[in-house]
Amino acid sequence: MYSKFRVKKITGTYSDTIEAFGLANLLKDIQSRTNLSRPKLWIEDKGLYYEITSKPEMQLDQINRLNYFPFFQYAIRETSETTFEDNYFDYPQQRDFKKEKQELTEKAYKEFTGKDKIQQLQDRLNAIDRIYEVEKFISPQLDVYSQIITSNNFVGFNKLYRNVSLNKNAFPEIIKAILDYYSDKKIELKINSLNSFEASVTALQIYNPTTGKGQNKGKASGASAGPVKLGWISETMKISGSITNMLCKPVKVGSSYDVKVVVPDFKKAEYSKQKKIALSFKKNIKGNTPLKIDILNLLIINKQLIENTDEYSNFKAKNILTGLHSVYQKDLGQNKAVVNIAKLKTPEFIEFNTENEAKDWVEFLKEQISIIRSIDELGDAVQGLIAYRIFLDTSHFQSWAKFIFWYAEHIMSNFSKNKYALPFKETSLSKFFKNMTMNDFKISEIISNDGFQKVAYAIRKSTVTLQYTPKEQRKFDIRYGLAQALQNKSKSVADLAEFIGEFIAIFNAETARHAEKTGNVLRANIRENELDQFYRLLDMYPSKIIGALLASYGFALTEKEKKENIDQTEGFELENELTKE
Repeated sequence: MYSKFRVKKITGTYSDTIEAFGLANLLKDIQSRTNLSRPKLWIEDKGLYYEITSKPEMQLDQINRLNYFPFFQYAIRETSETTFEDNYFDYPQQRDFKKEKQELTEKAYKEFTGKDKIQQLQDRLNAIDRIYEVEKFISPQLDVYSQIITSNNFVGFNKLYRNVSLNKNAFPEIIKAILDYYSDKKIELKINSLNSFEASVTALQIYNPTTGKGQNKGKASGASAGPVKLGWISETMKISGSITNMLCKPVKVGSSYDVKVVVPDFKKAEYSKQKKIALSFKKNIKGNTPLKIDILNLLIINKQLIENTDEYSNFKAKNILTGLHSVYQKDLGQNKAVVNIAKLKTPEFIEFNTENEAKDWVEFLKEQISIIRSIDELGDAVQGLIAYRIFLDTSHFQSWAKFIFWYAEHIMSNFSKNKYALPFKETSLSKFFKNMTMNDFKISEIISNDGFQKVAYAIRKSTVTLQYTPKEQRKFDIRYGLAQALQNKSKSVADLAEFIGEFIAIFNAETARHAEKTGNVLRANIRENELDQFYRLLDMYPSKIIGALLASYGFALTEKEKKENIDQTEGFELENELTKE
């Protein structure tokens, strides 16, 4: 009988992870073809290995009665090719569908340009999506098959596929050998009696990013560049796991494209949930520059995780998803070289206890995705994006501070050049910081302070709110340079206190002068007791943190401000997520 299986972590990369996914794919297929009562399948990271549990147990007589089925779809590389399988992956057709969709999308962007045609553009893009989700379905597995069909990769793929397809009569024995292998039992499969069976194949970089040859090994063993051979069982499972759970995203570098390979790594979750999240992740990812892809990967996978959960009490994303394996492959012409292997961790701060809090997190992540997509990965934006990526990966507030100070300046700079920028929503920030802690205090202790809120209000009314207001309706001057000054003055308590005091004095004077001259009160003065409350915060908390939080809230918009002002913005070049992809 078979119930628990172990996939040992040999490399510590996604190679181990896709092997575990591949075995889970096979076990699920076996469960569906046997008379198991309400079968369940769990994958859990045990540290040194992945443990896969099948309930109920699989009996040997059930394995012996199995009829042949392929472990994954065979692929044809050219239209003229024929195959011995009815169900195959038609790469030429899928490639053409993708090309057609890209051409139609580019045509839509050219046809509907300008702010007044945003909705028409969105409607056209939605119509195009429907065509290629139904009539000309583009498989979410196309990205992986695009790597498989290259000459070097296809040789191994073909051999491993035919190991099974050419030995259908021995199918139960092959399945038993795989199950024995992952159950630490003796393998009894007699390979010599099988047809054209390859016991080992050349290790391929797409599945084994750390595999080197000769002098390129982790510990050099010589100058030979001969192939590294790996066993047929593990390599077959890796192919299956890569097809269902790997993302291969092109990365634009100059005029050419490298490849970012990403694989979700779960701590513990039921198989069907993991597969559903991975599929949604592949369908929704966008972006084609290195930093943005990393950030969007983490934001989108966590958004999909939350949307696919129904257990809200004591939910912590990191307890289900450990993060994303990420490998960067440099295009060298005929081949690709691995230049970076990393693991992006799930943020520690994504946690909640109720369904409403889960919905708040989804909305916040959607907002973050839109903001990151709107940023061009050029110039000083690179440093801002690096800080944001570090923040997600480490959950350190200091990295958030670096990003938000940069982003506040970015918003001001864009508006000064008549370019649209996406501000944060004040309500989203409050929900985001609700349970976040710093050392021995909660961020909410600062942001809930009335003095802090009033100073942030004054900053907002001197910057982004005015920028959203048409020039002829502005009654006050925009304070350009405020974000940079706030960052510089936040380095010490004395400097920040002096800076805020001077700023509020000018703000109040301008407000009072306008009210006296026109009789209209367009914005509220900051009272002395409110300013005193803010000063008391400086006696209790680090000035750098208070400054970063002021940048977060001071360059955000309230729901009311966003609704009142966003549609009034005229003459701005729109660069939101709709027109960036």
